[in-house]
Amino acid sequence: MPPKWKVLAEEIAAKIASGEYAPGERLPRIEDLAGTGKGSKTTVHAAYKALEAEGLVVSSRGHGTVVRERTPMSSGAEREQRSRLTGSSWRDGERSDSHMAGIVSAPADVAEALGLRAGDLVLRRSRTYRDARTSDVISHSTSWIPAGFAEDLPDLAMGKRLRDGTTIDMITQHTGRPVARRISSVWARMTTPADAALLEIPEDTRAAVVVLTVRIIDTSGMTIEYGVDVGGPGRRWTKEEVVA
Repeated sequence: MPPKWKVLAEEIAAKIASGEYAPGERLPRIEDLAGTGKGSKTTVHAAYKALEAEGLVVSSRGHGTVVRERTPMSSGAEREQRSRLTGSSWRDGERSDSHMAGIVSAPADVAEALGLRAGDLVLRRSRTYRDARTSDVISHSTSWIPAGFAEDLPDLAMGKRLRDGTTIDMITQHTGRPVARRISSVWARMTTPADAALLEIPEDTRAAVVVLTVRIIDTSGMTIEYGVDVGGPGRRWTKEEVVA
């Protein structure tokens, strides 16, 4: 049987993951939580220290133990812009892994976005963005691309991180047609079992996730990519604009 402090730490971590304890929210005082029967003050203190070591909370004198702010998620357009400016699509404090690629039949919503018929072949590229400190999933990103580009650009069909820019960089350089328009959408919905698997959270999680989609259209009017990003519970999308 695991020690009481570990059980308590896992219980609180699950509440943080589900959003029950929101970023910036202070956890109960050690004395108060011990008074509810969760264990002695020593047990609660040890649980809080374990959460702090995992990067989930931060403790300070006078402020108590507070849920750490989470790294915000990025849109596909922001990652593309960041890649052009810095050579990497990663935001500070994040990394990506689980890169996968393959030719599949287009689901109905993907086919509609790409101007294809349901069941037509498309290239699906996916990756997971993580908090570099805690390894928690920030978002899961999927790019849907007309399959013809995979024939001309075989690197796109390989399940690894691209080293020479984003998919859009490669496609536009190959075709000579730059991006003309981006049509973006953002909304929130309740977590589904499929989301839970991608975000590595309990299947029965009942919390809102943020969904970002973007259609990228070139100067010929062709949709060259349809991107879908799903952000984990408690994540937010923040857009910064510079006003001249």
